[in-house]
Amino acid sequence: MKIIQSFWSQNLEDPLTENYGWLSNAHNWLSWILSANQLAKFYNVELYTDQKGYEILIEKLQLPYNKVHVVLDELNHYHKSLWAMPKIKTYSLQNEPFLHVDGDVFIWKEFSDQLLNGDFITQNLEITTEYYEGMWKEIYPNLLYVPNEMKDYINNNSNYAYNMGIIGGNNYEYFKKYAAISSAFVDRNKSVWNSINGFNFNIFFEQVLFYNMIKETSEQVNCLFADTPNDNSYIGFGDFDKVPNQKSYLHLLGTYKKSVRICSNLETYVIKEYPEYFERLRKLLPDYFSYYETSFNASKNQDLKNDFKSINTFGSNQNISNEYMTGRNFMSLEFPQEFDQLVAHNTAFELFKFSEVEIKDYFNEELNQEIRSAIVPELGYKISQVSLDEIDELILSELETPILYQDFILKMNTYLEEDIDEAGKLDFIELIQTRTRFFIVEKILFLKVKIEETDLIPLR
Repeated sequence: MKIIQSFWSQNLEDPLTENYGWLSNAHNWLSWILSANQLAKFYNVELYTDQKGYEILIEKLQLPYNKVHVVLDELNHYHKSLWAMPKIKTYSLQNEPFLHVDGDVFIWKEFSDQLLNGDFITQNLEITTEYYEGMWKEIYPNLLYVPNEMKDYINNNSNYAYNMGIIGGNNYEYFKKYAAISSAFVDRNKSVWNSINGFNFNIFFEQVLFYNMIKETSEQVNCLFADTPNDNSYIGFGDFDKVPNQKSYLHLLGTYKKSVRICSNLETYVIKEYPEYFERLRKLLPDYFSYYETSFNASKNQDLKNDFKSINTFGSNQNISNEYMTGRNFMSLEFPQEFDQLVAHNTAFELFKFSEVEIKDYFNEELNQEIRSAIVPELGYKISQVSLDEIDELILSELETPILYQDFILKMNTYLEEDIDEAGKLDFIELIQTRTRFFIVEKILFLKVKIEETDLIPLR
C-alpha cells in the first residue's frame, strides 16, 4: 500500500516562523523530522506539498521521502486556517490504495496486514461530545451550504467521527467522492470563511463528514485502535517514555502540541535519534536552540549518555552543566523502559534522587497557593515543577540515599496499616511502582543496575 503525507505552507511569507498549532515553530519542524524518519524505517513514503514546503522539508531538512509531488500551491486561495484542505486534495489525487499519515504521527513498527487490507482505514472511531457540539453551534448558523450527508449530525442522530491521524484504504475511488463533497462543503461557504472559526471547521468537513458518509454505505472501517474515546479525551498518545516496547504509535493531536513536557520529549528524542536532521533545523532556527552549547551526532550523543551515567554517583557534587542536562534528558527516555524490564525480571537495581532536585514549597500562580513540589533544573535556566502528595514525599524521602528497589518496596510496606489484606498490599505496591516510574520519567530519580562483584577466591 502506498504511504503518503501532505504539507501545505498556507501561502505564508515565511513558513519557518509559523507554529502551525504547536508550542513553537521549532516543534512543528521537529515533528516532521520524527514523523518522516520513523515512517521511512518501514516504508517508501511519498510527500505531497507546495513549493515552500519542498524548499524546507526537502531542500533544507532533506527528509527521507521516496518521491515528492509539488502540487499543493493551487490551494493558496484558501484561508490559512483550513489545515485539512491539503489532506482532502491529496486524497483526491490517489489512483491506488493508500494510507495518509499526519505529520504529528510517529510509528515504531509496521502497520499490520489486517489493518491495511481494509477498504477504509482510520486511527479510531471517536464520540462527538458537547466539545464538538459547542464548536458546531458557533459555526452552523453562519454556513450557506451543508452537504446532505451531514443531516444526521445536524439532527443529533449521529454523534461519532473518525480520527484521521491515519486515513486511507483500498477503495481509493470512494475517497475521490468524499474529497469532492468535502471540498464543496468548504468552497460553497467561501464568503463566510472570515466569519467562522476555520480551525474548528476542519473537524466537520473532514472527520465528521467522513463518518457520516461511510455510515450510509454500511462499509466496514478498519481502525488501528478499537477503543472509542470522547473527542476531547485522548490519553497516552504522547508517551515517549513507552516507545517502542509498550507503544509503537504516538499522535500529538490537540493539546499535546502545546504541552511543554511532551514537546520537550519530542525535541530530546529527535536530537538523540536523528542528530543530523536536528543540526539542519538548528541552522535554520539558531536563536531558538541557543541553549544547546554543543553540536550533536551519534558518537557525541553516546558520550553524553555514558558521561551522565558514570558521573552520577551518590554524594558527588554535580556540575549541572548543559551537557549533563542533555545526557540526563536522553536517559529520561530510556530509564523508564529499563525500569520496566528490571522490575519484570526481578533484577537488582538501585534508585536514588538526583542531588540537584529540590523538594520545597513552590508558589502555584493558577491555584494562588504554595504547593509542595519537586523542582527540576532544565536547559536554558528553566525549571520544571512536579506537585507532590504525602505518598510522593514518603517515596522521595526514602530515596534520598541509594537503596535497592526490593529493599525500597519492603521499606514502603512498613507504612501500611497492620490489618490491611493482601489485595490492599498489592494495590499499594502497584501505586508505589507507578509513582516511582513517574519520577524516573520526570528526571527526579536515577536508576543504576546493581552489578554483582566477581568472586576473587579461587575454586579448589
